Amino acid sequence: MRILLALPAALLAGTLHAHGLSHSAQPGSAVIVELRYADGSPFSYESAEVYRPAETVPFLVGRTDANGRLAFVPDRSGDWRVRAFSEDGHGGDFTVAAAPDGRASAPSAGLGTLGGLAVGLAVIFGIFGIWSVFVWRRS
Repeated sequence: MRILLALPAALLAGTLHAHGLSHSAQPGSAVIVELRYADGSPFSYESAEVYRPAETVPFLVGRTDANGRLAFVPDRSGDWRVRAFSEDGHGGDFTVAAAPDGRASAPSAGLGTLGGLAVGLAVIFGIFGIWSVFVWRRS
C-alpha cells in the first residue's frame, strides 16, 4: 500500500523544478545575462536588480527584455549579484563574475535538474516518513 502511495509522489517530483530559473552570462564590453524558466521559455519582462560586489544598494534596477535578457556594464571587478523575480514567485538570485575589461563567467545556477529532482524526492519521502510515524504511533 505504501509503495502505491509513494510511486505517484515520486513521479510528480519532477514537476517541483517548475519554479526554477536558469541563467547564462555572455562576456563582452557589457555583461549580458539571459534568464530562462526551467522549461526553456524566456523570463520575459520581469523585474531584475544588479548589485556591485559587496554592496546592498542596486547598481541597476529594471526589467528583462522579451528574450529574458538584461545587460549591464561593470565598473569594477568581482562577483556581481543578479536578482530577478516575477510577481508569481519565480525568480533567481545568483552571482556573475565580471570585470570592466569584459571578462565574465556564470557559476552554476543552483542544483540543476538532477539535484532538484533529488531534493524533491527527499522532501516527499520525508513527509511520507513523518506521516508513517504519526500513523504508527496512533495504532
